[in-house]
Amino acid sequence: MKLSRSVLSLLLASLTALAHADTAALVQAALTSRQPALIEFGAETCSQCKRMKVVLDGVSQRYQGRAQVVQVNVHRDRDVTQQFKVMVIPTLVFFDAKGKEVGRNYGFMDEVKVAQKLHALGAR
Repeated sequence: MKLSRSVLSLLLASLTALAHADTAALVQAALTSRQPALIEFGAETCSQCKRMKVVLDGVSQRYQGRAQVVQVNVHRDRDVTQQFKVMVIPTLVFFDAKGKEVGRNYGFMDEVKVAQKLHALGAR
C-alpha cells in the first residue's frame, strides 16, 4: 500500500500531537501521584542527555512504584519545556510528593546522586 504525501503528513502530525499529549499527561500524572517525581529534559542529539537516559532508565526501574520518573524531549515537547522554563539540557527537576518543585540540576548527574535525592524526598 502506497500512501500519498498528504496522508503521510497528516498521519505524522497526528502521531506527533499524540506523543506530545502523552508527555504532557505523563508529567501531570507524575506531579499529582503523591510520590516524589523527577522530570528530565533532554534531547536525542545531546551526548550528556544520552548518558542521563541510561541513568534514568536504571533509576526508574529501581524506584518503580515509589517515585515517578518522566523524560521529556525538548524538541518534540516544546510546550512542556517552556512551561518549566528549561533553557539548558539536560535539566533534572525534582518534585516532592505534593508536586512542589524542590530542586534542579543542570548537566549530567550520576545514578547515586539521583537516588540520594529521590531517597531524601521520601522514595524509599
